[in-house]
Amino acid sequence: MNASDTASFYREFHPAAGHPFVECWWEQSVDERAGGYVQRVLPDACADVIVSSDGRATVVGPATSVQLPRLAAGTSLRGLRLRTAAIGTALGLPADEIRDRELPLSDVFPASEAARIAERVWQGDRTAAVPVPDERDERVEHALNALRRPAARVADVAADLNLSERHLRRLVLSHTGLEPRTLRRVVRLQRFLRLSAGRERSLADLAARAGYADQAHLSREVRALSGLTPTALLAERL
Repeated sequence: MNASDTASFYREFHPAAGHPFVECWWEQSVDERAGGYVQRVLPDACADVIVSSDGRATVVGPATSVQLPRLAAGTSLRGLRLRTAAIGTALGLPADEIRDRELPLSDVFPASEAARIAERVWQGDRTAAVPVPDERDERVEHALNALRRPAARVADVAADLNLSERHLRRLVLSHTGLEPRTLRRVVRLQRFLRLSAGRERSLADLAARAGYADQAHLSREVRALSGLTPTALLAERL
């Protein structure tokens, strides 16, 4: 076990049943004896409300590339991760406005509401900390379910919803913050990681199962989104 394995503690809590807005709640802490910790955050098509032990509360939008924040020794964070389809609806704004951005929570919600949300997230209140709007656009859920299929084509998804590709792009971008093709790249990366967990499979087999054209395609995409080769990324996650 190397030093980075014990420098940071992280765990997630998932809803017992499917929640319309929450992917999970999570917490992370960095050992006070560590010299800090660099967290490799891969794109996952989600957004997070993050509260730190010093009271700072932020919203981190969906990412299109790897992020490498350095967490200081003694850092303690708690977060609420929003489902892909719910980002824009739950935050009450076009989700592409926060893509690849980190904003104070008070920039998204009125100060009193932001304080209430931050308190509930920090206290581990696993009810919906963010407001739950009355209506959701079911077309978004349908589109995302279709786009997650390995062989999905954007044109086919649009046609199935009786939308033009341009209209589908606007719909998905506004709710998730990502364009359909970018979303498919992120979903494919996450599928690769799930398939590789605890299994002895060749990269060629993983590439085929995850929906890449071939192993070379897998290598290019994983390096572009994670900053590492597939082999190095999987080794880091052991």
